[in-house]
Amino acid sequence: MVIIKILGNLIPALFGLYAIRKWRKNHFTRTEIGQKIGFRPFSLYQLVSGLLLGAFVFTTIFLVAIKLELIEIISFSWTNGNFITAILMFSAGAIGEELIFRSFFINGLKEFTKSKIVLLLVPAIFFSLVHIMNSGSTLLSSFSAFIGGLMYGYAFIRTEKLWLPVGLHFSWNFFQSFIYGFPVSGYIKQRLFEINIKEESQLWLGGDYGPEGGLLGIVARFTVIVLIWILIKNTAGNKG
Repeated sequence: MVIIKILGNLIPALFGLYAIRKWRKNHFTRTEIGQKIGFRPFSLYQLVSGLLLGAFVFTTIFLVAIKLELIEIISFSWTNGNFITAILMFSAGAIGEELIFRSFFINGLKEFTKSKIVLLLVPAIFFSLVHIMNSGSTLLSSFSAFIGGLMYGYAFIRTEKLWLPVGLHFSWNFFQSFIYGFPVSGYIKQRLFEINIKEESQLWLGGDYGPEGGLLGIVARFTVIVLIWILIKNTAGNKG
């Protein structure tokens, strides 16, 4: 199973390196390569939109979990975690995964196919596979990770930039884990809220895996895909 995680990260990275090699052979400038990868030009609007989406989704999940008594709050303290450390850690994770699974993999696949279905599905499958060994992983959490791959991939393909998926990915994990105290893909990090996910709410909140492995997380992912579609449609409409 370890080999699946290794190959699941290595293969997308190799596709990206292949694409970069082709761009260089075609004499693309550094600016053009930066545009292809998705970092240029910088889009504050897309970054902030992603940050707000992630914050909105997990604030909603947290409030719903409280309302339905799916969790119990044990404690809260501003000193439970280090904001700077959490921001750096979740930023590195979001940038790294989006660069490998979205930018590198999708751009590499574009050298072989123009099918948007393939460009969405294949990276999403790999994204699911690399999470399959995480603590608390189930068939439901694997399906949720696949939908998550579609969610981030859709954001990248529609915008052709990394800023929306990076902002969303960072905010999704930051608010899920550091702010509200849920496990994030099976990992428990520093957290301001210390909570207990009740045994009877495992199906909804994913148990040890966290909300991403439960029905609420899956509903949230589909909701975000719709919100991204609305966001991009409205942005295009305003430009027109």
